[in-house]
Amino acid sequence: MMTTFSTDWHALIDAKLEQFLTTGTLFLDDVFNDDDLAALQAESGFIEYKEAHLTHGERDTSIRGDSIRWIDESCPVGMAYLSAIDELGRYFNQTLFAGIRSSEAHYACYPAGFGYKWHTDNPAGRDERVISAVFYLNDDWTDADGGQITVVDKLGETVQLTPKLNRLVIFDSNLRHQVEITQRRRFSIATWLRRDDGVL
Repeated sequence: MMTTFSTDWHALIDAKLEQFLTTGTLFLDDVFNDDDLAALQAESGFIEYKEAHLTHGERDTSIRGDSIRWIDESCPVGMAYLSAIDELGRYFNQTLFAGIRSSEAHYACYPAGFGYKWHTDNPAGRDERVISAVFYLNDDWTDADGGQITVVDKLGETVQLTPKLNRLVIFDSNLRHQVEITQRRRFSIATWLRRDDGVL
């Protein structure tokens, strides 16, 4: 299956850019074509996951219950996804002078009954991550399935979004957010645009 991950970020985001500047959040639906989406779903299903840990290396499923697999050269479809994310970084550099220099991502799998409690994506004293994004991979997800992402935006408003297939949720990495308890196994890609580690 040929993957392209060709996405017109201007067409998807331009009309929402002012909203992102004001609130620090936005979401995009129908981001990739069906073949690219199916390839990501397939790769997410056969890779080997490892239990995720908190910032200091401990495992506490009462706080964070996912297992992850960092995307590297052994995940060719994931690397194609990251190429599209690099283009997203260039978009934000052109429109917002964001200073983004690299991207990183991992597949995440949440078993039923688990989530990830309130946190930010920059631990105390760190600011390498500029923009966070989550891309969703489950078919036929409903609100009753749980697993929503909840973000407190720059205005102090609480935004909650369903992990709908082919949706990319984008937000300022310093905003507090959590993954609600999921009622079925939930696959996604956690993604970060960073201000370090090489130039795009």
